[in-house]
Amino acid sequence: MFCSKCGKETTENSAFCAGCGASLTGGQPPKKKTQLSLAAGIIDIAAGGFSLLTLLGMVVFLFIISGVEEDMPFFIFLFPLAMLIPGVIAVVGGVFALRRRNWIVALIGSIALILTSSIPGVAALVLTVMARDEFE
Repeated sequence: MFCSKCGKETTENSAFCAGCGASLTGGQPPKKKTQLSLAAGIIDIAAGGFSLLTLLGMVVFLFIISGVEEDMPFFIFLFPLAMLIPGVIAVVGGVFALRRRNWIVALIGSIALILTSSIPGVAALVLTVMARDEFE
């Protein structure tokens, strides 16, 4: 970020320029961080964790059934196993959202959550997009 008055580079969270003392917030106090990223992170972790547990339960159930029914094709296991990946990405994105670090990773986590659970995923995505200014 650069001072509009003298052009000196300043830190992003500075309210005043270190070179000339000009206000960097346009006469307004700096923006307060809201709790949007916290809410998005909680949704990502909770819904992503729930979907992981559900999908793991489905895989275990399919393994039990495959022991009883011998002609069960292997591709039936591929869907729950493939859906584990977005669940893990959603949980990782939720951790980044809670820490307000790397907005892109938090956004990818929210998008991945849509694949596993659509309604919480859309809510987390909207909250993550709205919380863009909270991230470092």
